[in-house]
Order: sequence, then C-alpha cells, then structure tokens
Amino acid sequence: MSKGVSKSVAIIGGGSAGIATCRFLKAAGHRIRLLDAGSTFGGIWAPQPSNDVVYNNLTTNLPTVVMQSFDVDFSAKVPSYVTPTQLGEYLESYAEFSGAAENAELGATVTAVSRCRDGWEVSWEKGGQHHCEEFDCVAVANGHFNKPYMPKIPGQDEWLSGDSRRRVLHARDYREPTAFAGVSVLVVGGRSSGVDIARELRSTVSSLYVLAKGGSQVFREGHCAYVPVGASLRRDGYLQLEGGVVEGAAVDVVLLATGYQYEFPFLDTDSLGMRVERYVTPMYLHCLHATFPTLAFIGLPQSVPCPITAFEAQARYIAAFWAGKVQTSEQDRYEWVEARKAQVGERMQDMHMTGDTTWSYIVDLIRLSGVQGEELDRIERRVSVVQEIYRDRVSKQSKIPWGDDW
Repeated sequence: MSKGVSKSVAIIGGGSAGIATCRFLKAAGHRIRLLDAGSTFGGIWAPQPSNDVVYNNLTTNLPTVVMQSFDVDFSAKVPSYVTPTQLGEYLESYAEFSGAAENAELGATVTAVSRCRDGWEVSWEKGGQHHCEEFDCVAVANGHFNKPYMPKIPGQDEWLSGDSRRRVLHARDYREPTAFAGVSVLVVGGRSSGVDIARELRSTVSSLYVLAKGGSQVFREGHCAYVPVGASLRRDGYLQLEGGVVEGAAVDVVLLATGYQYEFPFLDTDSLGMRVERYVTPMYLHCLHATFPTLAFIGLPQSVPCPITAFEAQARYIAAFWAGKVQTSEQDRYEWVEARKAQVGERMQDMHMTGDTTWSYIVDLIRLSGVQGEELDRIERRVSVVQEIYRDRVSKQSKIPWGDDW
C-alpha cells in the first residue's frame, strides 16, 4: 500500500478489529498507538478476556476459512470449527503478523476521548497512573459484546410477580447447561447464540421454548417448542398466543439471547452529535463519523459472515481516507447516512445489519480505498470463493432452533 499523508492515530481495542486496523494504518504510513485494557491481544477471545461473554462450551459457528484474514491462515492442526482458546491463539498469530505489539499499550483502560484543536485528546489509566496524549485521529475498535440488550417480553412483570423463584437472564449470564437442569426455559432469540444455547439446554431442561422470528405457528418436537413472536407470559407461568395457551409446562426461566447494545463510555456522544443505542449515527459507510471524519469506528456491522475480512476492508478504507487518498464532502457523507436510514425505515436497529450484503460492502470499500487491477481481481476472486463456502455452510443449518446441523 503506497503511503500518503501520515497521521498520528489512537486505536482503542486490541481484539481482531483493533489488530486489523493497526495492520492497515501502519501499512499506509500512519503513526499508531493501540490501547487495550487486556494483558494480551484478542479481546473476548484472549486467554484473560476483556469480559465473560463467551460461555464454556462455545464452538465457533463459522469455519476457519471464512473467519480468517486472507493473508493469515489458521493452523492446519485445528478443526474447521474452533474453540475460544484456538481462536485466541489465531488472533495472537494475526497480531504478530501485523506487528501490532510494536505499537501497543496493553493494560491501558481508555477513560476519555475528546476533541481538541484539530485533533483528539485521549486519556487512559495504566498501572495506577493517568496518561494523556493528543492524536490527529481516533479509531474505535472496542467491540460490541459488553452491554446486553434486554427487552421486556410481553407479560414479563406479571409473570415475575407470580413466583419469586422465576428469573430473567441474558445470554451473557449463561455458562453451561447443567445450571438449568430440570427447569422449564424460554430462550428468546433465534440467531447464533440463541440456537447454540438451545442446543445445549435441550438435553438438561424439563421443557424448552424458543421464541423467535421466522414462523407464525407453534412447532413442537418432544419437550422442545418453537413459539412465534407475539407470544406473552402469564402470571401462572404459561405462554399465551392469540389462539390460546401454548401447550407445555409453565416457564421458570427466561433467557434473552437478544444481542448487545453499542457502548462507548469514553466518548461524550452528545457533544459529538451521536446517537448510540442498538445502532450508531451518524456513521458514513458504517465506519466514519459523518461530521468528524477523523473519528472512525471499526466493527459496527452486525450479522457479518466474515468478520476479520470486513474489519480489514474498513481499516484499509480508513487508512486511505486519512492518508488523503479518498475525498468526500460532509454533504456526501450525510446523504449516505440518510439514504441508509430510509432503507431500514422504522427498524433503526438494522442500521448496521449488513448480512449477505457484507460481501459487496467489502469489495466496495477496497475499491474505494484505491485498490485496482490485478490486486482487486485477486481479492474479488477470494471473496467469491469464501462466499460460496459460507453459503454452503448456511445451507446445512438446521431449520429447527435446537436441531443439529448436517
């Protein structure tokens, strides 16, 4: 990558998004300081993770060839679907490949990021000491698996009042299935964590319900039942639909597999004109603040089939933008934001839901960053191959939330 204007940049976060950002900003000639509260790289996948969101028996639901950087392979010794420890080891090797350690300040908890003159003042704590430094740009890559999103289920308060032993938990509280032995559990959410947890629980609970989108009728298989959105909890513990009470046992525990909210505790979001909930605005191309484009966010997109590749594409674009190789006006950036809002309509929580469009998003970002010719052709071919592998994986997923893939 040829170099342009060199900026001083603070990267907040040492997980996969932060490592990818460090790699491409360095390659573009920017001067980097990566700050992370952990003692090693890896974020939630580190040996001593940044939080306890990863449950005990988790295995990745994406094959390694889809998850990995195009330039750094997983070890040939690991299976296609890896454990948190194996993923953490991969991220350590990815950090080594990227030369991230040379620019990292580990054990550093960022406490404040604020505008100053033409740049940003970043404050952090390390070893009981306060540090403060000014940077031209800031790249936020702190992940979004920390603040649980806990919506109320219709009838939840009345259900809770019916029995003091009833509990509402979030998937972040879940560690392993034996803690739920012999009880009746309602899992809310049919995406990855909900499906994984339902599979684990089916062999230990007395009754399992999965409340999720995707159907309009109750479907039952043994002691497991799919319940469509619209069901409500009753004081007596049973689930209610328009057609009557759902057959089965009363619910003892509600387990919310409903995802997380974005959170940037070190930012004064009001002063930056930001709205931060289940989406972040105003974000141009899901990664640049539309008003203050020297502030970037890597890793906002959700339902991403190939996380590290997406992080790298964002990092490559940001590196080129800050090097002066990409030009956009504030009007251009806000027009993109408004068009995206119009696209998602009332479902603002889908603002960064890229899903199957992630593949074209990656290629578009790489093209916009100035990559062309044979190099762009090579990347597009690789994206196409990985996309086919991912689609094959999806085609083998069980249609039942608690069912095994084939």
